[in-house]
Amino acid sequence: MKPIRIHNKNQENIKSTRLIAINIWILIFYKHKNLDKILNTSFDFKKLETRDKSFLYLLLNTAMRRHNQAETIYNKYSNFGIDKKNRFLNSILTMATIEIIWLKKAPYAVLNEAVKISKKLMGEKQSKLVNAILRKIVLHIDESIKSIPDNIYNLPEWLLNSWTSTYGKKIVKEIVEIAMNPPPLDIKVSNKISKSQIEELISEVQGIEIFPNLIRCNYKKPVETIPYYSEGVWWIQDAASQVACNLLISKLKIHFSKEINKIKILDMCSAPGGKTAQLLDNGMEVVSIEKNKFRSKEFLRNMKRLNFNPLLINVEAEIYKPENNYDVILIDAPCSSTGTIRKNPDIFIKPPPENLNGLTSLQDNILKNAAKILNQNGLIMYVTCSLQKIEGERRIEKFLQENENFSIIPFLQNEHPKIESCITENGFIRILPNHFNFNYKNVMNGSDGFFIALLKMEK
Repeated sequence: MKPIRIHNKNQENIKSTRLIAINIWILIFYKHKNLDKILNTSFDFKKLETRDKSFLYLLLNTAMRRHNQAETIYNKYSNFGIDKKNRFLNSILTMATIEIIWLKKAPYAVLNEAVKISKKLMGEKQSKLVNAILRKIVLHIDESIKSIPDNIYNLPEWLLNSWTSTYGKKIVKEIVEIAMNPPPLDIKVSNKISKSQIEELISEVQGIEIFPNLIRCNYKKPVETIPYYSEGVWWIQDAASQVACNLLISKLKIHFSKEINKIKILDMCSAPGGKTAQLLDNGMEVVSIEKNKFRSKEFLRNMKRLNFNPLLINVEAEIYKPENNYDVILIDAPCSSTGTIRKNPDIFIKPPPENLNGLTSLQDNILKNAAKILNQNGLIMYVTCSLQKIEGERRIEKFLQENENFSIIPFLQNEHPKIESCITENGFIRILPNHFNFNYKNVMNGSDGFFIALLKMEK
C-alpha cells in the first residue's frame, strides 16, 4: 500500500491535530478506508507528538461510535439541516460536537479551532455557519446532552435491522452499550508461568483473573511494558476468543483414546496465532495454514516471541491438500467480524457488506475441504467472530445436510465458566458481546461475539 499523504490545496500551512483528524475522518467515513492502515502510512500523523496521536485516535474512535448522535445534535441547531454531501462541513461539525459533548474539551477552544479550519477549507460563509451552530451547542450543552438519541441509534441501519430481528431490541441495546467504550485488555497466560508470576502480573497491570489463566485489565501503556513480555509467557487474546480452544482441548481428552500430544491438529486461517498458541501451549502437534502473507508475518513474529516454532504453510484453506489427513481441524473462518464491534468501531460506519455471499461461499468451501482431509472419527471445530447467523448456524446446518456422516458434539455447561447462557438448543456456542458479566468494580464486562460448533465424522 502506498503511503497516504493527507493534503488539501486549501489547507495551506495548517497542520493542527484537529485538521488531520478531519481529513482522516473523510477517508474512513466517506471512502471506507481502514483507520489503522491510514495511521500507519500517514506522514502527518507520524509527525505528531505522542500525546496528540493519542488524542487523535480517541477522537476518531469516539466519532465512529457516536457519529449518528453527533449529527442529530448539530442538525438540531441548523435551520435547514446539513447536506450530507458537504463532507467538510459535516466532518468539522462531527469532530467538534464529539469533542464538546463526549470528550469534554474546553468548548470555546474547540469552537474557535473549528471556525478557523472552516474558513481555510470552505470560506467565510461556511465558517459563520459552523460558528453559529457550535455556539448554540456550547450555550445549550445540558439541553444537547438530554436530546442525544439512544445508543442503539449509532448502529448502521442494516446492522440494527439484522441484529434486532435476530436477537431482539433489548439485547441489541446491551450489545451497543458495551461497544460504546474501548475494550479492556485480555492477557492469556501460558501454562509455563508460575502462580507467583501470575500474581505479579495481575498486580502490575491492576487486573483480575476473569477465567483460569486469563487476566483482564485496563492497562493503557504499550503492551511491551507489561512484565514478562520478552519471556513470551503471555499473549493478548479476547476472553471469548480463547473459549473455543479451551473447549476443544477438554473435548479431545474425552473423544480420543490416544495421548493428547499424539493427536494431529490443523489450524486453518491461523493468523494472528492466538488459538495456535493455546494448542501449542498444551503440548499439541499443530500445523497452521494462512493464505495472507502479511498476516503470516504477524503470526511468525508472535510465535517467535512466545518461543513456539509451529509449521506454518501459506495456502488457501479451501484448496489445501496435505499428504496425510488430520484428527482435528480448527476453522477460524474468514467472516464479516461484526462480533468485534467493540474493538473495531469502524463497524459502526460500514455499509452493508457487498461480499457476504462470497464470504458464506468461502466458509462452505473451507468446511467442505476440511471434511475431505479429516480422519475417520475426527473432529471439526468451526468458529467465527460474526454475529450474523448466516455465517454461523446456517453454515453448519447446510454442511450437515450435505454431509450425513457428520454429527454435532454438543457443548455442556460445566465445560467452561460462564457459558450457560451461550449454549444454543443445538449444542452450539453463541457468545454475544453482552454475555460475560464479571461483577468487578475495576474490570469491564463483555467480550467479542463468537459462534462455535464442534462436529465429528462418524466411524
